[in-house]
Amino acid sequence: MPAGASPAANFLATPRRFLYNIPVSWFLKMLYLFRLRCDRALRKTFRMPTPAGPSPFLQVQGAPLPFLEGANLPWLSYGGDFGANAWSPAGGMGKPGKREELQRHFRMLRGRGFHVVRWFLFCDGRAGIRFSAAGTPEGPDDRLFADIDIALETAAAESMKVIFVLLDFLWFDKASLVNGVQTGGRSDTVTSATKQQALRKRVLAPLLRRYGRSPVILAWDIINEPEWATRGWGGGIIGPAVPFLAMRRFIKRVTRLVHRHTGHLATVGLGNAAGLPLVLGCGLDIYQVHWYDRWESVAPLSRQVSGLGLDRPLLLGEFPTRNSSRSPEAIMTASRDNGYCGALAWSLLAEDEFSGIKTDG
Repeated sequence: MPAGASPAANFLATPRRFLYNIPVSWFLKMLYLFRLRCDRALRKTFRMPTPAGPSPFLQVQGAPLPFLEGANLPWLSYGGDFGANAWSPAGGMGKPGKREELQRHFRMLRGRGFHVVRWFLFCDGRAGIRFSAAGTPEGPDDRLFADIDIALETAAAESMKVIFVLLDFLWFDKASLVNGVQTGGRSDTVTSATKQQALRKRVLAPLLRRYGRSPVILAWDIINEPEWATRGWGGGIIGPAVPFLAMRRFIKRVTRLVHRHTGHLATVGLGNAAGLPLVLGCGLDIYQVHWYDRWESVAPLSRQVSGLGLDRPLLLGEFPTRNSSRSPEAIMTASRDNGYCGALAWSLLAEDEFSGIKTDG
């Protein structure tokens, strides 16, 4: 989702002040140029492979896919679709009427030519995972799998493919306790070796094993816009920021889990193309960037994907459908013409200034 468009507290206003009250375009452009000049050093330091040239098609199990036209759902209720908490002890998708609501949304999207949805799973950690008093992940909660089962059954019935986003950048935000539910405050599940291992082995591995052969799931998006939580790469918008190397190691380890336990693709939804060095060489199957007008100077939509020197296809994982200088149709055309493997519109149900997909008509 765009920085500045948090559902929980409208991004707590802080990132928006950061993004709009300083000359961000100049700052990001200088940062991006610096990264490009340091690309060779980065590859050597982190043992990144030298790109062999962009792949012309996105492939699943050796079969090329057509250009992906899809949408970010991205939730019926932020953080509340999968699993239970004090706010919703019965879980998310299992609540009365949720299956029917989801079915209506899928049918509407399919009627508009969308066949892929990007859907946030654990978000900021408010539901779906049991944590110890010390914040160590103990396993999926009692409602998580039942809710995912309903979601996938409904998607299959409507011929929709799903890209599940495991964590949102708000997972790394400062902890808040609201009516007995903690939101954010989970950075140590990446920075602490013990807690990260618990997250991977007790939560993510069982999840991936259970759904690893589902034909409905296209990909697992490990983190939505991790730059905003990575020190020196946007960190400071969300904090406490995770060190660059720690974030990379986490992404690489979860990517290996995806490949070990599933037949699906692994990706990371970067806030914009300037963040690509964060994930190069992490073993992903698809690179993914987001584009909004404010990133145009640092990561222009008109840039050919072939000019980025990537070794994997590139997906445009988010683009605005409202309050943009370009129409959604123009953005979709530009992404096709410039070599992206697909484009996913933002968004159906997020209540922010960039979401323009209507639920009616």
